[in-house]
Amino acid sequence: MMKALDYLPLPLVKLLSFFHEELSEQRPGRLPQTMQLWAGCLLVVLISMTFEIPFVAISLAVLFYGIQSNAFYTKFVAILFVVATVLEIGSLFLIYKWSYGYPLVRMAIASLILIGCMFLMRTHKLGLVFFAVAIVAIYGQTFPGMLDYPEIVVRLTLWCIVVGLYPTLLMVLMGVLWFPARAIGQMRSGLCAQLQEAAARLTQPDSPVSDKQLERDALALQKLNVFCLADDADWKGHCAWWQTCVATVTYLRTTLNRFDAAAWANDPAVQALLATLATEINALCAAIRVGDAWRGDWQPDEQQLATAQRCGLAGVCQALIQLGKMDPDTPPAPAAKQPSMAADAWTNPAYIRYALKTLLACMVCYIFYSGVEWEGIHTCMLTCVIVANPSIGSSYQKMGLRFGGAFFGAIFALLFTLLVMPWLDNIVELLCVLAPIFLIGAWMATSSERSSYIGTQMVVTFALATLENVFGPTYDLVEIRDRAIGILIGTAVSAVIYTFIWPESEVRALPQKLAGALAMIAKAMRLPHTQGGAALSGYLQLRIGCHAAFNASEEMCERVALERHLPADERERLVSHSQAVIRQGREILNAWDKHPDAQSAAALADALDAYASGLPLNTSATPTLSPAARTISAAQHITLLPDWSNPPPPEAARAQGAMPQ
Repeated sequence: MMKALDYLPLPLVKLLSFFHEELSEQRPGRLPQTMQLWAGCLLVVLISMTFEIPFVAISLAVLFYGIQSNAFYTKFVAILFVVATVLEIGSLFLIYKWSYGYPLVRMAIASLILIGCMFLMRTHKLGLVFFAVAIVAIYGQTFPGMLDYPEIVVRLTLWCIVVGLYPTLLMVLMGVLWFPARAIGQMRSGLCAQLQEAAARLTQPDSPVSDKQLERDALALQKLNVFCLADDADWKGHCAWWQTCVATVTYLRTTLNRFDAAAWANDPAVQALLATLATEINALCAAIRVGDAWRGDWQPDEQQLATAQRCGLAGVCQALIQLGKMDPDTPPAPAAKQPSMAADAWTNPAYIRYALKTLLACMVCYIFYSGVEWEGIHTCMLTCVIVANPSIGSSYQKMGLRFGGAFFGAIFALLFTLLVMPWLDNIVELLCVLAPIFLIGAWMATSSERSSYIGTQMVVTFALATLENVFGPTYDLVEIRDRAIGILIGTAVSAVIYTFIWPESEVRALPQKLAGALAMIAKAMRLPHTQGGAALSGYLQLRIGCHAAFNASEEMCERVALERHLPADERERLVSHSQAVIRQGREILNAWDKHPDAQSAAALADALDAYASGLPLNTSATPTLSPAARTISAAQHITLLPDWSNPPPPEAARAQGAMPQ
């Protein structure tokens, strides 16, 4: 397999590697979510075909956006969908009532609704509701253009209530009442899986997991922790202990991920320590599996502590000791309440510009398909709303996902219409043919946010072309053509407008994000975590913050690489330097975990702070350390940080200075 990949172009190899990573990702709750989504899609087709309910594609989209990884999240999204449906249909009826016969007035009112919804989507924490209202407000304007009878339009609008609410009821029945996937069960399963992996690495050397995967798994546990706090009374009552447990498990897995057990195979003292650590980790795993707060009584002697220091496991010992002695009834620290609106919602012009750009893209598409009288490509308007993202890079990512999903969906629809549809006689045969297509789409839709939209778009495009408002065999290939062309036109219009009109670049935000990550490492270095106590707890929480910061920086770096409006040399320089900072930052953190040095901590932290402070201004030079400090493993990686002080060419500097904040 690897030899075959050697003969493929590098971009294709990267694409195949990306899809392999996404499709093979294992996370708590993915399999139940996939099965619920798959069964829900088949039930929606069965119910819609049986009772002749139109707009099957919209019902399927509700399922793909609504069914989540756990019961609490599914219930929360279902409530949002009900609220969004009321707002959507209510706004449509108001538009139709007062401006149905006046297209200009109707589009003006819909435009105001779109601007308000897109603004609130960026600034309000319940932005998903306003995003749904914006989509329906735009989609609803296609009915009067295609139909000249207000009664039929009103009837279709009323059908939209059924189309949106019955899949919501279905996903609540499956995901909340009948087959609930509780967040607490997923958390225990995830914690135990990571502990078992950590314990196995004490005795069985294996290739380490990538730092990127470790960060994603750590952030997945943090996300599950939020759902456990809201959904489980026992977890909430002992949340301080469980939060420390989550941070400890993440630290154990990350630290032991690079532990070389083979290097200490002939050291009896180390082997005895490893056996003790494995026993303690297994005991912690057994307690978590039954939902108990683990209490440990292990207290290493001086010889064991010296052995742990020698093999780089002193922090692991201290983390286990502190968690075992922690009182499960420890009261949690008061949490700060997050505001519902962004702090700069009314002062940052980027939000209203974002809404205006989205409106402009929609209006260009509306004028085009109305002018050429090609109603079949009305999906171009929806595309402009769906691919609208804050930055240029994220918009390009969404455009690629939407076009890729639409392409695969159109191919499946074409093959289905030509090769399968003529042989179908009943609904059972139809469901049997649809089952593998829906299963592929459901598995892709439950991957990470980087690729999940491909699965959603693939199934929706397939349904639009083959199942939409058709309750029997269909052989119309025009629908497939029109949907694909509409998506292509919407993508092209959005790309032009989002690139050249008020572009939101992340060129300046990326160095600031990297500076925050390095400053967090410097803060962690100043904590004497090997002594236990509050310093160790703070250190574990800071490590979680470092994981989040590096993961966000890497994602931002991928988006900046797509900003083709930048000069090529400046973009390559920024991306390569950023990747080097991320790579060395991870190495610094891992090296400090194994061999912290209290005497050099202040000097190393000061060097990192000085380097981080110059990143937003592109003035950071590679730190220089004393010969004594260079003997420390973490210091060696600090000296490998890239030099940003070399100024870019004049034309690149002018282009970067022209980028808006």
